[in-house]
Amino acid sequence: MTTSDAECRQTAAVTPGSPETRVPMQGETSATVAVVRAVAEAEDASPGDLPLLSDVIDPEAFDALFDDDRAGRSGVCFSFDYCGYVVTVTDDAVELDAR
Repeated sequence: MTTSDAECRQTAAVTPGSPETRVPMQGETSATVAVVRAVAEAEDASPGDLPLLSDVIDPEAFDALFDDDRAGRSGVCFSFDYCGYVVTVTDDAVELDAR
């Protein structure tokens, strides 16, 4: 069972117009796990309470973009909407900007 963006945003710690939240990427953490953790923290919720990230992006393809073993990669930046945020992921951080 998933929750809607509206349900997810009930207790959001980030509000429109506020500075974005920036969470550093952890070395061994996949990009998908980093996104879910960052949004869960911003929402003061459990990761299991959030909508499925796979309903928004392909997790395997997304993680492959940020795979440390991928040669020739530089400056990867990927943005998408999830749980009431514009999520921007780079090699070193997950940024959340409330819509």
